[in-house]
Amino acid sequence: MAIMKHEICCPRCGHHEAASNDAARDWDEINCLECGEFIGTCDYQFAFASRNHRMHTLSQSLELLIEMSRDQAWMQTIASAA
Repeated sequence: MAIMKHEICCPRCGHHEAASNDAARDWDEINCLECGEFIGTCDYQFAFASRNHRMHTLSQSLELLIEMSRDQAWMQTIASAA
């Protein structure tokens, strides 16, 4: 059985490579090559790496940065008034 490699950071050991069966069916497990930690399934990895997921994450990050910027400006205004 052939092994398919994935570039994923392991949450347990931090290793940057994982592997699954070459068949790559949706339910096949992806495990860390270093410690054997279960990372997820091929279906999850495909959805996580999709363009829609990356755009959604980028959008959330931008919203958070804007909110943090507004909070910081508000705190500076209060501090200077005191």
